[in-house]
Amino acid sequence: MKPHLAQVLFEVRRRLPLLLLALIPVLIMEILSRGNYIEMISWSYKHILALLFNEWIVVSLLLFMSAVIGRTRIAYWVIAVLLIIVALISGVKLKILGVPLTPWDLAVAGEGSDMVKYISNILTINVLSVIVIFIVGSYLLLYRTSMFIKKVALKERGILAGIALLMFLAVYTDLPLPLQKWFGIEAAVWNQAQNTKTNGYALATVLNTRSMFSDKREGYDDKAIEAIVNASPPPVKAGDSSTPIKPNVIVILSEAFWDPTVIPGAKFSQDPIPFFHKLQKEGTSGTMLSPQYGGGTANVEFEVLTGNSMRFLPQGSIAYNQYISNEVDSLASIYARQGYTSTAISPFYNWYFNSNKIYQDFGFSKYIPIEYFKPNYSGPYIADSEVAANIIHATEQSAGSDFVFANTMENHFHFYPGKFPKNTFDVTGNFSPSSIGMLETLAQGINGSDRMLKELVEYYEKKGEPTIIAFWGDHLPALGDDYATYIDTKYISGKDDPDFLKKMYSVPLVVWNNIDKTRKDQLNISPSFLGPYLIELSGQQGNYYTNFLSALAKKYPVIPPKDHYQEMNIKGEDLKDYETLQYDILFGDRHAYKDYKTPIIDPKYMLGFGPITLDKVEADSLDLSGRSSITLTVQGSNIPPLGYVTLNGKPLTTTWKDEHTATAVVDGALLKAGLWDIQVNVKDSKETIIGKSNSVSIDIGGR
Repeated sequence: MKPHLAQVLFEVRRRLPLLLLALIPVLIMEILSRGNYIEMISWSYKHILALLFNEWIVVSLLLFMSAVIGRTRIAYWVIAVLLIIVALISGVKLKILGVPLTPWDLAVAGEGSDMVKYISNILTINVLSVIVIFIVGSYLLLYRTSMFIKKVALKERGILAGIALLMFLAVYTDLPLPLQKWFGIEAAVWNQAQNTKTNGYALATVLNTRSMFSDKREGYDDKAIEAIVNASPPPVKAGDSSTPIKPNVIVILSEAFWDPTVIPGAKFSQDPIPFFHKLQKEGTSGTMLSPQYGGGTANVEFEVLTGNSMRFLPQGSIAYNQYISNEVDSLASIYARQGYTSTAISPFYNWYFNSNKIYQDFGFSKYIPIEYFKPNYSGPYIADSEVAANIIHATEQSAGSDFVFANTMENHFHFYPGKFPKNTFDVTGNFSPSSIGMLETLAQGINGSDRMLKELVEYYEKKGEPTIIAFWGDHLPALGDDYATYIDTKYISGKDDPDFLKKMYSVPLVVWNNIDKTRKDQLNISPSFLGPYLIELSGQQGNYYTNFLSALAKKYPVIPPKDHYQEMNIKGEDLKDYETLQYDILFGDRHAYKDYKTPIIDPKYMLGFGPITLDKVEADSLDLSGRSSITLTVQGSNIPPLGYVTLNGKPLTTTWKDEHTATAVVDGALLKAGLWDIQVNVKDSKETIIGKSNSVSIDIGGR
């Protein structure tokens, strides 16, 4: 054997122990992402090929980092620690929301920050023991054996990096040998928990990443879209022209609203949602199969407003952050074309889930985020009663009919006792104290939602203005890790409960109206079909998409995840046209929009109820002589409660009185003679100015 060949083989053998070293983070990742040792062991011998793929991925990362740093030990600690942190986060997310961490979570990292403060007890005994095993095992192999080279020669690092990239690309592309295809390994993007459980966390992440950048669709072109649109039923005609009624349409997505009284054996000291139950009996009601559990409100919004379905997108993805890059015809723009004022109302930050841009792309004319709310809180979040007040104010402001989409936050996760200042509900049952505490907190939260619904219905009933109110929960509340309360109360037997999908994803729905009180429909639908139903109920004109969906809903009113198609007698091919139309809107050339004459986006779109306008500024003195401070009174319109007065661009301590008046104090270094330029600004939590008024100047004399 030639000397240089022998040397190469020797160097290769010296690196083979890296396979053993890489196995440690692979197994630790599986324990943390799955939550226990037993599942990791079971998976390891049942899915040996998947285990090898995970090993291959980690080895390629380890080789690449070794090539970059040049030191094997440091490279190992960097890669292993990063992977283990990610797996730990994934395990926590899986416990709370039933979905592991996915690559597209990076797109919504900011949105997840509000839940971080409620994640407790991450470092459990189980997790600490895993970390100890990882550190001890890694230390023994790295520092108490001579199996591993410590340094990588500079001349080898480029070759090593090339080998690492080729190894990783072999898994990512499934080339040159399509082993994944041969052995049926694929990303179950519609069921991420199963995807991770079957493929292992590292491989599932790579497969998910591949699916993120693969949006090509066969058979998609202008003619295909035209054929589907032409095959749709004719548009639904508006109401009788002799009595043209344009009712207000108010759509309320109530945060984590669910009916806990359905839990067997749970007894509540009083009905937490009496008015909701009353509407269920008297009018249209039913259930909606949400695409979410415990979180992901934006995805339910996405379905209701646009008619698109999360079933055709990867589970765990957030459509608002990932897929909306252009205008999308929605309920807001559909109603706007018929003379409605379309307003979005949300008691959270304007940037959350990219909402400011999304609502503009959807054709809303106004968006009222938390920055324009009165700071009326119930627990950690804005009270539902304040959302109701803003809905009423929005409809009072407009001259004609309104389409209002609002979501709430009072009942937002968490549900631990002490969330609300006072709890007026007691729950009894053969349950753990933890379950009882969470159910009592939930009862308090949904009671606020129920009172909000009652306030709105009674207001529009008394006013006599034709109105439709659709009210439902976006998803079930996350009551403990791993569905703890649901299992403890025997609402479900466990994750393998035969009715798991129905029980854990079905949310209650009511639709009240004062235009046809005899109507009493029983709805059992997916969120994407609610829009067409409301268009028909309101007697307004839909678009090609809502016409298509109306026809499809007659055959398949509920669209579950793909792995439930068979049990629900759904033929996948029957949904291909739906998927193609959605592809055209989100990823394609939007062929179906080519004949639109009215722009979807409202050029006058704004934040707040209207332009902030200052008409007059008065000072309690125009002379600084002997003054330590001066109080300004600003008067105008649409002055927001959280707005603040500025003097020559400098913020002043401001007291809001009402939408027409606010006062501000000038003192200290700002108390100087001259021309004072006064303005009102609104700033969000990221210190971005999102609204400002016109300027008014006053002349202040010297001391």
